Amino acid sequence: MRRYLIVAFLHLSLFSQSQKIQHDWENYVLAVDGKPVSVNVDLGLSSKAPIKERPFVIILRTKIKNPDTHGMPYPEEYAPLLSMEDSLIYHLGKETGAIFTGRFTQRGLREFYFYAPDTIGFEKSVFAAMASFSGYEWLSQAKEDPKWDNFFTVLYPSEFELLRIYGRRQIELMFKDDAKRHQSFMVHHAFTFFSLKDREDFLKNLPWTGFEILSLPSLPDTKTNKFTLEMQRKAVLSLEWIDQFVVPLYKASKRYNGKYEGWTPVVE
Repeated sequence: MRRYLIVAFLHLSLFSQSQKIQHDWENYVLAVDGKPVSVNVDLGLSSKAPIKERPFVIILRTKIKNPDTHGMPYPEEYAPLLSMEDSLIYHLGKETGAIFTGRFTQRGLREFYFYAPDTIGFEKSVFAAMASFSGYEWLSQAKEDPKWDNFFTVLYPSEFELLRIYGRRQIELMFKDDAKRHQSFMVHHAFTFFSLKDREDFLKNLPWTGFEILSLPSLPDTKTNKFTLEMQRKAVLSLEWIDQFVVPLYKASKRYNGKYEGWTPVVE
């Protein structure tokens, strides 16, 4: 009886902690060896991870019944796969206190990732979750992952992908007002560099012309000890603009030991 009271208290404590997490779900697609990989991940966990109270990862892999030529499910299989996900979230959460952190889909496979305080009862809960999906082949495993390596290496987007994600979100937010969709905006771009020479080399090899330099301090920032750069240029914002304009800036700054800190539209 004492053991069950302890487990119940632990689950209540973990539930309280999970309530404090600002969940931020995102779906993105990238190419690996020429094949698409679709990832759905809770970005909000990155500010808390690794969560020391959940040092075990639970992974379930299932085969998509009828994948398309890209290894993705057809629309008619969306509903059962989402039901499977909901069932896993319910049973693993109830039995082990696990939280769902994301999934990825590629080459006819889908993998679900959870993090739990321990592995007690995980097999029982997985079997209970999958009982209604007898037509699917699946396997599961649980292992120690105190640093949340699976979360950060498998699910969490790279710096490059995050740039695209947040850029897309910003544009979608701006264009809730359709009248702004084809307008030209002045856009500020911010960078940091390790040395003056890195910054000078970057400015000599910009992938685009037409920039106006706003700030070019000769001394490093007192907090970061890095050399900053701020420029602006007009643009008609779109998802294509991110790939065709922002991404080359990001890659160029990285080439010269710098970091593209982001862009900000000037909206009057």
